Amino acid sequence: LGCTASVIFVRGNKLYIGHVGDSSIVIGEGDTLYKCWKANHITRDHKPEDPSELKRIRESGGNVLCKAGVHRVVWNRQKLITSSNYYRNEHLRTTVEYDQIPFLAVSRALGDLWSLNKQTNLYSVSPEPELTVIESGPNKHR
Repeated sequence: LGCTASVIFVRGNKLYIGHVGDSSIVIGEGDTLYKCWKANHITRDHKPEDPSELKRIRESGGNVLCKAGVHRVVWNRQKLITSSNYYRNEHLRTTVEYDQIPFLAVSRALGDLWSLNKQTNLYSVSPEPELTVIESGPNKHR
């Protein structure tokens, strides 16, 4: 089981932002022309259909499928196929196949260990945060 996360640290005139998934950070931004404050999204959602995320997922050995109009990272769930050895009365593993299940609608999250590709040793659902630094000030952001 995984989760999304967004954090922001304020130090001096800088905002240090890190996030994974679709937990957005929105800040108030001063509009000097109209003398009002506007909501400004400062993070982008990590979605499987985003071209850069889709490229990263495929390079990690993963895939994306659409289910009910929603793009999802595929869970390659192993299914075990056995055949009986009638002479010894034992079950032997003969082949390993995978069910491709459209599973998660975010492309980055913390704790989705199921998405590790054993051939590439990379996660399809990446735990690596997107990091941003923004200049700020008391008259610019709230």
